[in-house]
Amino acid sequence: MTSRRLGYVSLALAILVWGTAYPIIGVAERYVSPVALAALRTLIGGAVLAAIARRLAANLKVFIAGLINIGAFLVLLNLAIALSSNPSLAAVMIYTQPLFTALATPFVMGRRVSGRQYSGVGVGMAGIALLVFADAAKLNIGILIGLLGGVLWSAGTLYYEKRVVPEGLDLVAATAFMSLSSTPLVLAFWPLGMYLKLTPLSAALIAYIVVVIQAVGWFSWFYGVKALGGVRAGSISMLTPIVAILSTAVMFREVPTPLEAIASAAVIAGALVVQLG
Repeated sequence: MTSRRLGYVSLALAILVWGTAYPIIGVAERYVSPVALAALRTLIGGAVLAAIARRLAANLKVFIAGLINIGAFLVLLNLAIALSSNPSLAAVMIYTQPLFTALATPFVMGRRVSGRQYSGVGVGMAGIALLVFADAAKLNIGILIGLLGGVLWSAGTLYYEKRVVPEGLDLVAATAFMSLSSTPLVLAFWPLGMYLKLTPLSAALIAYIVVVIQAVGWFSWFYGVKALGGVRAGSISMLTPIVAILSTAVMFREVPTPLEAIASAAVIAGALVVQLG
């Protein structure tokens, strides 16, 4: 199988794993705090990848990429899920990433952004405003944290593509180092609260999250970015919030309100237009 085809397979796996992650994490956070869960993900998930690679690809650029893409991002993601009325809405806000990537690309990557892409940004931003308005009465801070996570992920993706990809490092070894080295940053958020209640269910959920969602998910994503580029990988990743909405509806019997659904559709459509150019 060619590298390009493997890139598509990797992204399909990442979409499935990350799309279903939102309701699964929502259940897990009944037993473990968002910060504790993020720390377990970075530490154990990184250790699994390090065991597979049998080494670490460590340098300053990879370290910075890990702090942005994994450490700080995971804290925001877990907090967004914990504080959102519906985990799938957190997914929608996280996946505003392509909108901010498009705005920053001319300045960071030196690539031109087309008028159609800017129109997609406009549609997506309108969806963001509508979603924030729809949840304003609920004082849904999780929506805003999810939006911040989208901005951070955009910065991390651009940094990774510009600074880390040209290094030609072993992907498993680099992802392992990014995950492990970001653990101290995650633990710095300890004052936000730490708790862990171990039961057979919580242990199984934590094991799945740290091994599959963390290790397999991030490796698949970074391989897709490396094989296909950030723009194409980002466009395909827009299927993730759709999977999140469907899986949340199945697991929690929770569906977005009509206004939330319209706003979410605008965000996803706008981001997709941006990615397809």
